[in-house]
Amino acid sequence: MKKILSLFLPIMFSLVWAVTSRAFVNYEDLLPKKIIQVKLTGYDDYAPFGYFLPSKTNKTGTFASPFKVMMQDLAEKNNMKLNYSVADGSYPERIQDVRQGDTDILLGMYYDTKLFEGIEMLFPAAFMNPITVFMLPNRIDEVKTTDDLKKLKGVRIQKEIFSDFVEEQLKDYNLITVADSYGLFEQLFTQKADYILASQYYGLIEASKLGLRNQISVAKQTLWQIPMFVGVSKLSRNRKLLEQKIARWLDSEENRKLLQQEIINIVDDAEINAQGIVPPNFDNKPNVEQ
Repeated sequence: MKKILSLFLPIMFSLVWAVTSRAFVNYEDLLPKKIIQVKLTGYDDYAPFGYFLPSKTNKTGTFASPFKVMMQDLAEKNNMKLNYSVADGSYPERIQDVRQGDTDILLGMYYDTKLFEGIEMLFPAAFMNPITVFMLPNRIDEVKTTDDLKKLKGVRIQKEIFSDFVEEQLKDYNLITVADSYGLFEQLFTQKADYILASQYYGLIEASKLGLRNQISVAKQTLWQIPMFVGVSKLSRNRKLLEQKIARWLDSEENRKLLQQEIINIVDDAEINAQGIVPPNFDNKPNVEQ
């Protein structure tokens, strides 16, 4: 009897261990290795977070975004096929596609903001979107505090979306809104506005594209740092898998630094590519030499 037990017990322990150990295996690792179709959307004209680069072979251009570094890495390691849907419909319509499950992933969303309600937000944030002030170099020292800024007249671009918290704060500022980036700098250089309020990255890129990068100054301190997250559709058939994989990727500090470096590279490239561009000749353009 003892011999039988001595043989039986190790077998039982092995079976129990095999069953128990499976509980520590991520469920997605047990799935068959098949290609996972993933549809993504996001900004289409908001550099550096999502925009199109000119292409000789594609009329709409080539989609670019710092998020692509993350998604390409995840795709290669998890048999994903990525389909970026960023050219169809308006931005709110594309968000609605995520909300109703027609699109799996939203690349870029803000916390506690009505526009993004109904979409699963993944922590931690991918990066911060700093909101700051651009002014003429000979006037940048006029602003020491936010109270100084509230006494002046500012301009912002219509398409730039901030979090609901920031939008609420902006009610205390004297701001006008224009339709495009040319209008932003025209208001500034013709002294119709005292400052531009914009994302630091977006403002630098748009200034470079117009050949104005060296003719403006950026406030030393940002007004707000808005965390930008990745969202997953609650109705996506691959919701749990995508949530786990993306959250785990973003949980790595090294990976988040990689995303931040991509943003810096995009801003630097815009400045390099804009070399030689002749700035606009705004009417009544003031002398901005220091």
